[in-house]
Amino acid sequence: MTASSNHNPGELREQGNQAFKQGKFQEAIDRYSDAINLLTDLSLSETTKNDFTKCYSNRAQCFIHLNQYEEAIEDATRALEYTPADEKSLYRRSSAFERLGKLNEAISDAQRLISISPKGNSVDEQTNSLLRKLRDSTENKHTQRTQIKSQIQEMFEAINTKLNQETALNNLLVISREDSGAEGILAYDSDLQQIKEFMQANERITILGTAELVYNKLGVSLIGRCLAMNDTEIPASTTILVHNIIMSICDLENRRKIRKPINVPFNFDQPVIEFINNIFRTLVEFIDDKTCPAIGRDCCLDLVAKFVDRANGCNWTSKFIVSGVPKVLRVAATVPNLPDNDKKAYPITEQTKIALRGKDDIASRVRTISVLSVLLQGPFETGNAILGNQNLVDLMIQMAGSNDSLQERIAVEAIVLSASKKDKAAGILAQGADILKNLYRSANEDIRVLALVGLSKIASSKGTDASTNVVTEGSCQTLGRACCKFLTTSQSFDIRRWSADGLAYLTLDADVKEELADNLEALKALFTLCQCPDAHVLYSITTILVNLTNTYDIHKPDKEMLELATYAKQHIPKEHLKDEKAFFDERRRKLIEAGIIPVLVQLCKHKSENCREQIARVFLGLCENEKYRGAIVAGGGAKALLPLTLEGTSVGMTKATQALAKITITTNPEIAFPGQRMLELVRPIIKLLRIEHTALENFEALMALTNLASIGESVRKRILKEGGFSSIEQYMFEEHPMLRRAATECMCNLVIQEEVMKNFTGENDRIKLLVLYCDGDDESLIKAAMGTLAVLSSLQADIEHIKDLNLEAEERQRLNDLIKENRIICGKMLVVKPFFEIFKQLCACNNLDLQFRALYIVRNIVKANKELAVRVVETELMDVLFAIQEIKDDRLVNEKNRKIASDIVGVCLKYGLIQRNKSDTIKEEDETATSD
Repeated sequence: MTASSNHNPGELREQGNQAFKQGKFQEAIDRYSDAINLLTDLSLSETTKNDFTKCYSNRAQCFIHLNQYEEAIEDATRALEYTPADEKSLYRRSSAFERLGKLNEAISDAQRLISISPKGNSVDEQTNSLLRKLRDSTENKHTQRTQIKSQIQEMFEAINTKLNQETALNNLLVISREDSGAEGILAYDSDLQQIKEFMQANERITILGTAELVYNKLGVSLIGRCLAMNDTEIPASTTILVHNIIMSICDLENRRKIRKPINVPFNFDQPVIEFINNIFRTLVEFIDDKTCPAIGRDCCLDLVAKFVDRANGCNWTSKFIVSGVPKVLRVAATVPNLPDNDKKAYPITEQTKIALRGKDDIASRVRTISVLSVLLQGPFETGNAILGNQNLVDLMIQMAGSNDSLQERIAVEAIVLSASKKDKAAGILAQGADILKNLYRSANEDIRVLALVGLSKIASSKGTDASTNVVTEGSCQTLGRACCKFLTTSQSFDIRRWSADGLAYLTLDADVKEELADNLEALKALFTLCQCPDAHVLYSITTILVNLTNTYDIHKPDKEMLELATYAKQHIPKEHLKDEKAFFDERRRKLIEAGIIPVLVQLCKHKSENCREQIARVFLGLCENEKYRGAIVAGGGAKALLPLTLEGTSVGMTKATQALAKITITTNPEIAFPGQRMLELVRPIIKLLRIEHTALENFEALMALTNLASIGESVRKRILKEGGFSSIEQYMFEEHPMLRRAATECMCNLVIQEEVMKNFTGENDRIKLLVLYCDGDDESLIKAAMGTLAVLSSLQADIEHIKDLNLEAEERQRLNDLIKENRIICGKMLVVKPFFEIFKQLCACNNLDLQFRALYIVRNIVKANKELAVRVVETELMDVLFAIQEIKDDRLVNEKNRKIASDIVGVCLKYGLIQRNKSDTIKEEDETATSD
């Protein structure tokens, strides 16, 4: 039963408010979350909107207190979706932006807050402080604008006088990427008239700006003219410009951080809707414009694809179905070299997903199956639905047996693309194998390799299940060898890429994996093919590498489900013997020796998120073997993995981060991640500590942070800045002993930081938890807890040589504060009821390492002040200390431990709490002496 089951949203929000006032921010977050969950089930009214706003806004403030600024921005944005003029939410989001260093966003929110606040309202000191910071930032930007003003003037003069025009425009491009630069350009040329004149007078231009001001000044027609230029660079640069303008005006970067149902579109204001509709119309018109060059058409298709969906885009879906799909299909039906005397064909490229065809006179057939091939590669649901049409299946089969090279090529490509969709293409699978075998005997090498890929897909449809045989025994290996032969002998790029596509499917078979891992020539050919920029080719290659290293996801049913399936006589997938760890470990070794690391480093630069996820999987698999981690670091793998942790699919970012965590655990971070790179590593690793990640990912993140925290003050500060303290601390309460131990070890290295130490002086049970962890069976946990207590209590020993120096007033005050905090911590240890019993046992134990830590902590306590020493002297612990002094057997007590025990006794003698008697033994003073 959840906490929300017996409450209404108002009560839960009030409970959150009370927890917030008590400083229990995580508890407050939980209550606000419960309230939000209940509100989600209610109809949306003004009252529920107001409740949503308060819950999200208050939860944002909790996240700010926990240094979780990204989550705070997300919640404040949600609150503003319900109440756009909510002052608290604007202030909180501005504060979070400011703390993340995103001053432009902070200034924007602060200016909006000022504009909607009633005149004459007083603002508190916090608001004044924030506004002062933003004002300072504005002044800095003004200074920057002044500095570049003269540079902009010189560049425009160079353009007008036709001196070094290209250089001047490139310099303007660089400046325009910064807001201050874009503003400076618009201030000098407010209507961009000079830029327009240059664009109209020249074939080659440089696109300027990255904000909506540029769009307003340029207009859609001028942007469209840039897209329609027959140039390799201009349409691509314009695409980046339009992409950035859409992201900026629609505020998609912030909106995409909001968790919402996938079928619910973003709510845009009317001016924004008009803007995106105008952009959409322009893009769709160019897709269907035969005068538009192929590169421009590809750019328009790319932009539409990026923003068409309702989940994360501009909700163009319905408009695209009505007005976009017919235009796209007309382009998709274009087949080069097909006689078409009535109409001029659309200029297309390989990126338009239309392969080059041969000659034929049956235009309608070719176009129909060509469009199907496109749909099978793009809008998958539409293509799959079409496959259910038996007439189309019959048409493909008929064309495949036509003995005409063009029809055969079109048909075999469609069969290849549909062969992996066995749930939608039963007819093709039933007849496809024989057709593909016949086509494999074709004299046309292109058709032969396509048929080979189709056979490979059919043969691999069993996946990794070794108990299923779709084809005869050994057929996968035969097909794999054929693919390798094409890959290593053909000079045609298309044939080699289709061969790689076939291997991507065949390498699901363990026997094929083994043969390919031993085929160094084929591996080298694959590595060479990685140099091409085609995302589809690279995805095939990375898939092969994932299969070879067995780094794909394996979903194993639990024991009860297996028993149930056996009882019901259902098919149970069986893992191949050569997919066991010993085999894939050996394949990974062979890949390392073949030179896979520099190839993976190069692949990391690719922009495809799916490819980057595959690369992260392979890196993680290789990092599982500790002896490969040094080679990965030496080959640049650690540096290449960092960007993969920040951008890509959620799975890819997690895999990349886990790989880096493994490297950090066993490699000196100063060598693997020198300089600023080590600080950049902190944020992604802390994200691995979230509850949605696996226990292993949590554990390795804690171990990596332990190593990082030992490096220096700057790293520890970064861990705190990224909210690391609360993230680490939560695992100190985990039931899993390894997570609990790792978190405590990490905290041991973190408490060296003064700011962390302050967290142990307040009204909380953190010291009590550490003391209780000193009593148990887990020796590693005991050592970690005692190490943390030793660091927390060690101040007096550290300041003895400086406390009597002539310090500045500020330094003296800081020292006094530290002494005060140290005494509070030592006192909190003694108020834990079982402290003396636990430490008496530890001081008397046979483990000399634990004994040393215990004695060290007790010495720190008695040195803190006399009052604390009195409480130690009054217990049986003192008898143990006396005994340790007298033991001369090094097997029971070594000299180092005897020395600490003697130090403790010496401090007590100095305080006058004990005294030496005439026989040179030590006894405690009576109560009167003690009170004196």
